[in-house]
Amino acid sequence: MPEMRAQSQDHRQIILYGTSRAKSTKQGRHITSLFPAFLIVLIMTHYAFAQIAIDGRYWKYNGRRTLLLGGWNHGHNPFIDHDTDNDKDMQGVSTPEQIRGEMDELVAAGGNYLRCVLDPGMAAGIQGFDFCAKSGSRYDLNVMTGPFWERIEMFISEAKKRDIIVQLEIWDRFDLIDGSWGSWPFSPWNPKNNTNYTTASSGLATSYGSFSTHPFLLGVPGHPDYEKATESRKKQYDLVRRFQDKFIDTLLSMTLRYDNVLYCMNNETHIDPAWGLYWMNFIKDKAKDRDKVVFTTDMFDDVYRAEDSRGLTYQLLHRDRYDYVDVSQTNSRHRDEEHWNAIQWIARATSKTNPPYLMHMTKLYGNDLALEGKPWSRFGPGDSENAIEEWWRNLLAGVAGVRFHRPTAGIGLCTASKNCISATRKVETQVKFWDVKPRLDLLTNRGSDEAYLGADPGKAYILYFTKNGGGSVGLKLDRYPNTTFELHWINIDTGNWGPRSTLSGGSAVTIDRPDGSAHWVAAIVR
Repeated sequence: MPEMRAQSQDHRQIILYGTSRAKSTKQGRHITSLFPAFLIVLIMTHYAFAQIAIDGRYWKYNGRRTLLLGGWNHGHNPFIDHDTDNDKDMQGVSTPEQIRGEMDELVAAGGNYLRCVLDPGMAAGIQGFDFCAKSGSRYDLNVMTGPFWERIEMFISEAKKRDIIVQLEIWDRFDLIDGSWGSWPFSPWNPKNNTNYTTASSGLATSYGSFSTHPFLLGVPGHPDYEKATESRKKQYDLVRRFQDKFIDTLLSMTLRYDNVLYCMNNETHIDPAWGLYWMNFIKDKAKDRDKVVFTTDMFDDVYRAEDSRGLTYQLLHRDRYDYVDVSQTNSRHRDEEHWNAIQWIARATSKTNPPYLMHMTKLYGNDLALEGKPWSRFGPGDSENAIEEWWRNLLAGVAGVRFHRPTAGIGLCTASKNCISATRKVETQVKFWDVKPRLDLLTNRGSDEAYLGADPGKAYILYFTKNGGGSVGLKLDRYPNTTFELHWINIDTGNWGPRSTLSGGSAVTIDRPDGSAHWVAAIVR
């Protein structure tokens, strides 16, 4: 709790200063005159510490830089969804006590980051958590009220109590179709389920097998489909958007009371960036009206294509429109050294914008339950070991926030992921990830995907060995004769400290991991 102590000391100094001034005066009224000024300073100091911020290419919260590390077993509505180890359980419901308990598990491991996709169609139509009023069997989108909102606030407020940052993903294409979660047939947004519009007045059909041309995601000013639409079609778009605006305004009336929220417009969007930009501007304008600063972005599904990604290319060319980049999908298609090469390209490209982008990943893929014809196997997320490997490659590449995706696409919050988080925090006690840069050129005798290195040459190094590599590389320390380095091993599979030793500079030093049955990371410091 060093930052809390520092904050308390700052406040104590202000109080002592005020007391000293008061005692030096001859009239008691000076105490009263000083109090408003003290109160303003106290409030401003607290705000500066509490507000989430971007500090270079990393996050800052509670007055200091911090890595965001997370993992979760719940689905897209984590404030509602049941803990799951297979996709069939995703429509189940958790109690608030279960959700708080899992938050406590995350924090105990050293985690501080959660993802929250909003699937209001599934929440209301399937899980029984309405976000608007209901009369008989039909919904009224004019009245945004219901247990949906109470659960979101519970989730964010409980996260806030534990200093957990939550990334909200506002819209989800999978919530708008007959398949996937099966939401659209039961969704309040579906014209057959509400009293506010019909198919004729809204242009929305009652059934969609694909989200690629869903009008729900097109009807905002600036979007090509909206701009080229006839006046009658624009009226349909405007009618639906009126209720979309109301939904987001209701969300913000609650979330803007908290300082631990990031805003991502879409989950894996395929559509024109104009859709997300409309909502980013909407959210920022509402925040500005409340004297709040918020950070917004969008998640493009094709970012795994790196230099060939249309979404990422747009973000690189429009740095002024996005606060950070969520490049999660880089993890969804690549394995081993290929994964490293993809994220390295993105890291270099995002470092060249002005200012450089902060890179963020809310989903790390890989789970043994997704192999050989099981759910998600067609996307090739890799095995559970792949999830651990992605974690460390991303951190060494300079990613500011990482989170294990839910089962079965990822390993979620389990013993392996909690130990991995714990191991990461142990590395931080010796070397901060933002103090090193990728330097595979400083390794010798390295096999493909065997080991990865972040370095501040001559001062600090983080050396990660994958589980399946040979486990022996050389580290170039030849420029540092008569210099001793301390090597601290951490067993990633257990989250525990391993052996410690010293290295002598002046040559390339061979480093062998302690054993070949686990993922290992070494913090090496001068």
